[in-house]
Amino acid sequence: MFTALRLPLMGLLSFTLAQAAVAADCAPVQQHGAEVFANECGVCHSVTKGAVGMMGPNLAGVVGRKSGSLEGFNYSQAMRSKNIDWQAENIEQLITQPQAYVPGTYMPYMGLASAEDRQAVVCYLKEQH
Repeated sequence: MFTALRLPLMGLLSFTLAQAAVAADCAPVQQHGAEVFANECGVCHSVTKGAVGMMGPNLAGVVGRKSGSLEGFNYSQAMRSKNIDWQAENIEQLITQPQAYVPGTYMPYMGLASAEDRQAVVCYLKEQH
């Protein structure tokens, strides 16, 4: 019985430790991410849970969300068809050059050039639930 539980428990422990490591890596850049988000993204997006009426979709809880799926937001067909779960890597690709990552997106943003700024924004978004 204990052998049967060992593998799932080890997997859960590994996952938990990995999440803690990512959170620790993000901690030093949280404030920078909040500032970059406010300056670059906050014009069109909110991270306040339940906020509506912005040009872009609400990004509270975006990590793990299916692309084009926030109820009540009018996404482009391109974003709805992208069919991905938003994770750090693909969020970073999107904010590098949105039109290249999702051709046909309504997102009018040209992209965030600095890799450091993109990583900080992703870290900030990971904490917005």
